Amino acid sequence: MGVLSEWIVNIIIFLLLAMIIDMILPNSNIKKYAKLVTGLLLMAIIITPIFKIMSTDFEEVLASFTINLESDEQFQENLLETKKKEIQASTHAYILEQMAVQMKVEVEKELMEKYRMAIASIQLTAEADIEPTNDQLQRVIVHIEPSEEDVAAIKPVNINIRENVKSDHTSDYETIRAMLSARWEITETIIEIVPSGGAE
Repeated sequence: MGVLSEWIVNIIIFLLLAMIIDMILPNSNIKKYAKLVTGLLLMAIIITPIFKIMSTDFEEVLASFTINLESDEQFQENLLETKKKEIQASTHAYILEQMAVQMKVEVEKELMEKYRMAIASIQLTAEADIEPTNDQLQRVIVHIEPSEEDVAAIKPVNINIRENVKSDHTSDYETIRAMLSARWEITETIIEIVPSGGAE
């Protein structure tokens, strides 16, 4: 706002000076040339600030436009990278899910016939950067539960507080783990069996 008021004041002062010079000069050819020169100077005074504003604004706009383009390109790169990671993560999760289904189908029948157990779910963990295969699995958590036929026959429960309580199923879990390891062709140490009631 200060630039605009200064510009208007300069124009008014110049017009006053031009009027005084016009009144002082006698009517002759010099007066015509003086009017021509004052008119050109007035145009220069009016146009100079406009050119100054346009030139600085143009440079600033050009600089900001360049900065905006660079930041937009960086934003687009970041957005693409994020989308790529999301797609890779969802693909990785889908592959693990399909592997779990396939692994369950492979051992379901044998587990039911030999141990009267059913697999409720399988959770697989593998490195996110590589496409998972059986060799690259880091952890396999198998949630098992008694088969539906086995649940129907409930046995009476005897509680003896003096004996050390040890699960009857511990040895079964070890043999189940060994069987799963052999069928899935993975090391036994990464398999964890979780019964439907909670911890092993």
